[in-house]
Amino acid sequence: MIGKKILLPLTWFPIASILLFSNIFLLYSLSSSRTGVADNSLFLSPLADRAVSSINASYQTSQVLGAKIVAADARTKLLEEFLKQHDSPLIPYASKIVEEADKNGIDFRLVVSIAMCESNLGKRMPPNSYNAWGIAIYTGMQSGKVFNNWEHAIEWVSRYLKERYIDRGIYTLREIGAIYAPPSVEKGHSWSKCVETFQQSIY
Repeated sequence: MIGKKILLPLTWFPIASILLFSNIFLLYSLSSSRTGVADNSLFLSPLADRAVSSINASYQTSQVLGAKIVAADARTKLLEEFLKQHDSPLIPYASKIVEEADKNGIDFRLVVSIAMCESNLGKRMPPNSYNAWGIAIYTGMQSGKVFNNWEHAIEWVSRYLKERYIDRGIYTLREIGAIYAPPSVEKGHSWSKCVETFQQSIY
């Protein structure tokens, strides 16, 4: 009987040690793999369809909103929160913005970030134009392109960014800013810095 009492702790200790070290190794491996994904995302174009970044954002958001939320829903929630913070008329169109971003292969934050820099998210633009992106509103002009409604504007701008820039191999915000807002180049690339700042804040 005494032998069994001694044998039990002697066998339990090595088994527990093996399990403990196995769990530590597993946790370390998972942590390293996540760190690798985050680092790799730094090399992706700010206008590419950031699959890795979107996965990371979806993962982080799902921890708050619940595991059943899919990637598109997570991104929509991120945009909605950002738009609500700034009391934008684009709040009801967050899912439309994500949908058009996916359709055109652009970063889902890009259309919103440009609108923030150009019109404070649609709060400062020519009346009834639905033009929150400064399209064809050149220096000194009071009006530019007019859209039928917000859906039309989001579709047009998303497609424009793809066809005018992405399809022509123009990916970086600095390259886009030099064409989209030429005067900003002489101001230290102020346009691209503005867009990038708001892109990074929608996470």
